[in-house]
Amino acid sequence: MKRIIILFFMLSFSRHDYAQIKWSEPTHPSDIEWNNYSTTFLGSIDKKEPILVAAIPYNGTYGDMDGNTAFDMDFSGSLFRYRSPLSRSGQQLYTYDSGAVYFLTPGIFKENAADYEYRIVLNAKTELVPWHNITEFSDLQLNDFKKGFAFLGGYKTSWGNFISAEIRKKQADSSFALTTVYWKETKPIVTSVFTNKNLNEFFSLLQRPWSSRSKGGYPPQQLEFSASENTIIFYLSAEVFKKEALEYKLLRNDQVLRDWKQNDYDNNFIWLKDLSPGKYEIEIRYRRQRQNSAGYRFEIKPQWHQTTFFKIFLGSLIAAFIGFIILAFRNAAQKRKLREATIEKEKIKLRLAGVQSQLNPHFVFNALNSIQWLINKNDPESASRYLATFSSLLRNSLRYNETEFIAVNEEAGILETYLSLEKLRFPINYKVIVTGGLEHIDFPGFLLQPLVENSVKHGYFENGQSLSIDVIFFRTNDNLCVSVVDNGKGFSMVDMKEGYGLKLTKERIHLLNQEMGERHIKISIESAENKGTAILLTFTNWLK
Repeated sequence: MKRIIILFFMLSFSRHDYAQIKWSEPTHPSDIEWNNYSTTFLGSIDKKEPILVAAIPYNGTYGDMDGNTAFDMDFSGSLFRYRSPLSRSGQQLYTYDSGAVYFLTPGIFKENAADYEYRIVLNAKTELVPWHNITEFSDLQLNDFKKGFAFLGGYKTSWGNFISAEIRKKQADSSFALTTVYWKETKPIVTSVFTNKNLNEFFSLLQRPWSSRSKGGYPPQQLEFSASENTIIFYLSAEVFKKEALEYKLLRNDQVLRDWKQNDYDNNFIWLKDLSPGKYEIEIRYRRQRQNSAGYRFEIKPQWHQTTFFKIFLGSLIAAFIGFIILAFRNAAQKRKLREATIEKEKIKLRLAGVQSQLNPHFVFNALNSIQWLINKNDPESASRYLATFSSLLRNSLRYNETEFIAVNEEAGILETYLSLEKLRFPINYKVIVTGGLEHIDFPGFLLQPLVENSVKHGYFENGQSLSIDVIFFRTNDNLCVSVVDNGKGFSMVDMKEGYGLKLTKERIHLLNQEMGERHIKISIESAENKGTAILLTFTNWLK
């Protein structure tokens, strides 16, 4: 058998717009866009014997350069006569495209086709086309072979499988040409990484890509760059000549920065510019094998003022400063409000003390008038008892003068003493009742005495008719209530003129309400001529 040599050549490729390449799979040779295919053959130089050519689609990539090795055909069950036919005379080819591969036979034409036959075999075991006559021919011009040579059709399989085409003379025991194409899955391989610090090495590699001495760059594993190295170039092993053939996706800190898009350059590198600090991952894939992608991680370290620690520290410092300013203003406002509240409280206390000081002289004046009246009546014994009782009442008044609040039972005792004094002068029946549980509740001292005094003064009948006065302390929910009811002469609410004692009492209630907040005192008066007078004081929320 003549010496066989392997000769690879390719059809001329016109660099027209990539979108014009047909990605479909025509079956007739005249419909195939042949400049999208690389054709290889194994045969003799003198061309006396027909040769077998496989046309494999480019689709933007001349070759993947992923370290292909010879097929291992040594297995039992092969349809081929030889134990390992590829090791003797067969071509071993790879395709990385899922499309069809076409088989051509320069040297076989219509006039000699009857002398030859071919078959197509899947995985060296299954005949897709058994030994078959050659019936189809092409007008393709392949180098210096004349036109009209045989066309065996296009075939494809799934990834990880291979298809073989054989030619033999009829009645021959063995084939003289065998070509096997393997559908191989692949993904891009990054051989070097460059940054704006070693661009000279990158440009040198572009000028001499075949020279291993000009590879340079960083290895693609465990990449960390300074903040100034924010332009990154990934150099691939494949021979890419159309940017649409290569696609990539970029993530920063696990967020998609750029979704899957075609590359920006008609070459085998990806150029990323002006990247900000962060952790990145780039995923790269071929358009023809989108199911397989290669991922590479890299990180651009921030400068000291871009670090998270510095940002947190600076943010905390600014927040603390703002907080300090706000707190200072709030403290100043609080102090101002507290000072104003203190001043106002002191004013209220002074005014309240003034009212109390007005009440006591008013009471003393009335009491002295009563004593004088008894003396003028020539009733020294009653005057003496009245004076003793009055002295006791005066002592209590002096004792409670420094205290704003006294117990309810003490206020009731003051009223009892006062009414016992007035009973010496007038025919009065009175009752002072404190219902259960209210005896020790705080109560504004001497608040009721002017009201009871008014009942005596303005309710008494000139004809000597007996006057009844009832004072009752009782509870309604959380409110303390006090009623002062008499059966005296009464008065018209329309023509009512407030006496001095009632006026002072209302002013004192008003001042107390300003001081006590949610606790509140309300006074209501109902009266009618000859029907008596009823006064109700409600101490709201007093028992909470």
